[in-house]
Amino acid sequence: MLRTTRRWITKTFLQSGTPPFRLHRFASERCSIIENAIRSDQDPYLTRQNLVRNTLKFCEESLSDWVPGSHFELCVFVDPEEPLLFAYFDSNHATTARNMAERERNPHFYVEKEYEVTRLLQAPTSHPRVINDTHDAKVNYVFTSDNQRKQIRSSVLICLDLARPFALVVSSNEANAFPETHPEVLSDPVMSFIRYIGESVRYDLIEGDFVRRIRDFKPSLFSASPRQ
Repeated sequence: MLRTTRRWITKTFLQSGTPPFRLHRFASERCSIIENAIRSDQDPYLTRQNLVRNTLKFCEESLSDWVPGSHFELCVFVDPEEPLLFAYFDSNHATTARNMAERERNPHFYVEKEYEVTRLLQAPTSHPRVINDTHDAKVNYVFTSDNQRKQIRSSVLICLDLARPFALVVSSNEANAFPETHPEVLSDPVMSFIRYIGESVRYDLIEGDFVRRIRDFKPSLFSASPRQ
């Protein structure tokens, strides 16, 4: 068991694009975010958002070294009834997606535009959904702009919690960037790493039951109807 664990760590963190210095920087930045939040008595919503964004940044930096693609987008969506893009990061180091403003005006924006992640949030599963080629007519992937068509060519979507569905979406501008694996097979380094990122995000959202309190923190982002 120990030998298997060592092989997994070596393959994922040493032979991939995630060297130890990057792990150290990731941990240091997390500590800084928390320390600054305590010192400034920061809004808890913003603190969690910064923590999750930092995790997405760490993921993008790592994937860009060993996964096909020159542009990556990473998103965390919460709330199955009125999906909200809680945190975003891409290869341009943008932390705000263009559609976020539309979502602020319309709580049902992602559902009405038939975003792929809304299907996962409504019917959660522990098996990652891999879309090899968004341009494949059989996939029936819905694009909301020409820019999105260029930047999202393949994606992997993972529901991080089945009881209170929220999801991680990682996209590349190249087709077939992410391998499809059996639900119980964790040997592939790319999917293992993405699952690791997912668990890191999950911790920040479930700690203190934060994900269930998002509507309390940001009531203006949701309709007046009570959540089930």
